[in-house]
Amino acid sequence: MDIAVAEQLFPNWLTVVTQLCATGVLLFFATKFLWTPGREMIAKRQDLMQKRLTDAEKMKEEAEGYRAKTEQELKEVKARAKDIVEVARKEASDEKERILEEANRQASATLEKANATIEKEKAELRKDLQKEIVDVALAASTKLMGKEELAAQDQRAIESFVKEIQNESGR
Repeated sequence: MDIAVAEQLFPNWLTVVTQLCATGVLLFFATKFLWTPGREMIAKRQDLMQKRLTDAEKMKEEAEGYRAKTEQELKEVKARAKDIVEVARKEASDEKERILEEANRQASATLEKANATIEKEKAELRKDLQKEIVDVALAASTKLMGKEELAAQDQRAIESFVKEIQNESGR
């Protein structure tokens, strides 16, 4: 058994060249059909991602602008609401004061009316009492005197006497 060691150590040049040609053909087809379209697809994907990132940043900036605008509007609305509440409180307070004044005025008017009615009734009672006193005094003097003609004079005298008493007593 003679093994050719030289053949085993050194490769066959025809096989090497065939292998290299096959590898070159594979590289050529891989470059033409896989590498270039793959790179183009990756570039498109990268552009798409970059565009999406740019759009996202713009949207974020717009959102920040809207947020700031909304916060400002919210502050303005809160301030207006606070003003409206203050105006409503003031109006309610004014209305309360007006109602209290009206109630006090009505109470005073009712009290004055009641006092006037009481004074009127007192005056009527005094007048009735005075008339009754005059009638009793006249009846008593008529019985005592027995004369009808003197009754008119006695009535005038008694009425003037009662008026003098009232004037002195301050009624």
